[in-house]
Amino acid sequence: MISRAFIALALIASLAKAETLSDAIDTYIVAAAPGSSSPWTVTGTLGLTLTEGNSETITLTFGIEAIKKFDPWTLKLKLNSIYAESQSVQTANEHIFVQRLERAIDEISALFQEFYLEHDDEENLNYRAQLTVGYMRRLMKKKDFEMWGEIGAGILHEEFRATDDTEGILQLGVNWVWKITEQLTYTQIITIYPSLSNGGEFRLYWESVFSTPISERLDMRLSIIDKYDSDAPVGVDDNDLIITLTIAIKFTKGAK
Repeated sequence: MISRAFIALALIASLAKAETLSDAIDTYIVAAAPGSSSPWTVTGTLGLTLTEGNSETITLTFGIEAIKKFDPWTLKLKLNSIYAESQSVQTANEHIFVQRLERAIDEISALFQEFYLEHDDEENLNYRAQLTVGYMRRLMKKKDFEMWGEIGAGILHEEFRATDDTEGILQLGVNWVWKITEQLTYTQIITIYPSLSNGGEFRLYWESVFSTPISERLDMRLSIIDKYDSDAPVGVDDNDLIITLTIAIKFTKGAK
């Protein structure tokens, strides 16, 4: 097992030798978790809607996802943001960041650690931070379809404008990728977070993405995100639905 001191020294050494932050992260990963390393795969998404005249609105969505594999580990970083105004009044200002580290056990199972951070003005949510660890397993694999399930547990802290709370949670999820045709791929994530502190309370995260290629590196994506909180604060809707149409560009950074 790698000691914390070794990991810290590896990070300091990588920063000292690297010309860029990305180089430092690559060097740190190789030092802290030796194994064959793949390039970073980075996907950025952008959507913009503007209307003028009888109704003046603006909706801006931005996202970035980075994936790095260094056998038997996989590191995933993801950021999604949305901002909207109607008649110069803010109607959405939301940001979600997810960091996830997976350690393969074999071809069909793995351990995971996930950190989730969220801010939402319209939900009166200053921040929601949760850290979970757990086990994931492939449930089905066919030529054009693959499904995984996961179970885990962790801790959640929420700070709203008027209240704050810390509690233990479970994490139960299923996700799949279905290549419907050569030109259409459907990705689904469903995760439920039951409370361990308050029986019957839970949060639900549902994300559906339809993607079709425009060119070798460009995709068009229709994303549907639904968030449900059974114990939303007074005055805040318990269900939050977001539908966006974006352009995605994918590129890679060469392996070390």
